[in-house]
Formats: sequence, C-alpha cells, structure tokens
Amino acid sequence: MNNHQVIEETSGLNLFYAKVYGIFGLGIGISALAAYLSMNIFMTQTLNFLSRFPLGLTGIWLVEIGLVILLSAKAQKNPSLTLAGFIVYSLLNGLVLSLTLSFYTQATVGRAFVSAMVTFIGMSIYGVFTKRDLTGIGRAGIGLLWGVIIATLINLFLQSSGVDYFLSYATVLIFVGLTAYDNQQIRNMYFATVGQDNLGIAAFMALQLYLDFINLFLSLLRIFSRD
Repeated sequence: MNNHQVIEETSGLNLFYAKVYGIFGLGIGISALAAYLSMNIFMTQTLNFLSRFPLGLTGIWLVEIGLVILLSAKAQKNPSLTLAGFIVYSLLNGLVLSLTLSFYTQATVGRAFVSAMVTFIGMSIYGVFTKRDLTGIGRAGIGLLWGVIIATLINLFLQSSGVDYFLSYATVLIFVGLTAYDNQQIRNMYFATVGQDNLGIAAFMALQLYLDFINLFLSLLRIFSRD
C-alpha cells in the first residue's frame, strides 16, 4: 500500500469519525434541550404526555427498544430513516430524562454529568487508538448487560437498595468497556463498508455511543445520589 492510499484511507476514516460524533452530538443536544424545556417550561404538558402515553414510561421504554432494533436492521438499507429514528429516540429520551433528573439536585446532576463525560472521552480515545482487539470485551459487556437488565427487572419486585447500588456500579463498568469497544467498531465498520453511503451506519454507531454515554451518566447519577 503506497503513501497516497494510506493518506486517503486515514482521511476517509477521520471524516467518518467526525460524522458519527457530529450525529452523536446532535442527539445529546436534542435530549438536553428537550429535558431542559420539559423541566422548566413545559413540565405540566410533559407529565400529561407521559401519563397518557400507552403504558406510560414502560410504553416509551418499549418504543425506544423497538427503535434500536429497527435502526439496527435499516442502518445500511435506509440511511434517512436511521437518522430520523435516532432523532426521535433522542427526543423521547430527553422527555424521560426530564422526569428522572427532577428527582436529583443540580449539584448531583452536575457531578454525574462531568464524571460521565470525562470517563466517556477517556475510553473513547482508548478505543480509537488501541491496537488491541476489543471484540472479547464487547461480547462480554453485552452478555453482562443482559444479566444486569434481568437483575434490574427482578429487583423491581425485591426493591433492594443494596442490589440497586451494586447494579449501578456494574453498569458503569460495563459501559466503560462498551464505550471503548464501540469506538473501535466505528473504525471496523468504516473499512467494512468503505465506498458505500455510510450515513445510516454513522447514525447507528452514533446511537451506540449515545446509549453508552447516557447509561454511564444515569448509573453515576444513582451512585452519587447515595453519597
């Protein structure tokens, strides 16, 4: 491979990372704006919407899961739908966040956000530049995440604060690993689809990063609220 090809591949990869992180930033911005407006201006309307939504918060949670599955299937086939779905997901999650954050102090939210951002940036840099194959970490993280989800559902009946505290720490560790893994996957996905329209792939990878960051933030929020 000559120098021209190396420069071309590096430039293309950098542009793809920029596209993914641009969409990721858009999603975080939409969620933050939706949460702020819902908490400070449209609280009554937001509560009415959430209460009247079929099955309430559970219904929204199911819609979000459906969106993730849909976007996974349509990422390569329908880029515009994938990007639109990500925007809708970010908006819905912003509404849910507005209700969640209302239970915590501004100081706790600030500490959790800064800690999540620093952790996310650090693991993202590691995932981008490491030469180590993180596939094993990614598979282990996904497997453990399913265990945490099942344990969380069980704990809805047990109502154990100790179990909830443990699961919060476990979730932080899981998404620390997944953040690094997903950043490495961005590079792998670029080379696997090079020459194709990668907007849909970029939007789907942005969704993965969004989920990593939000779950880090919410887990740290629960941990800091107990200090």
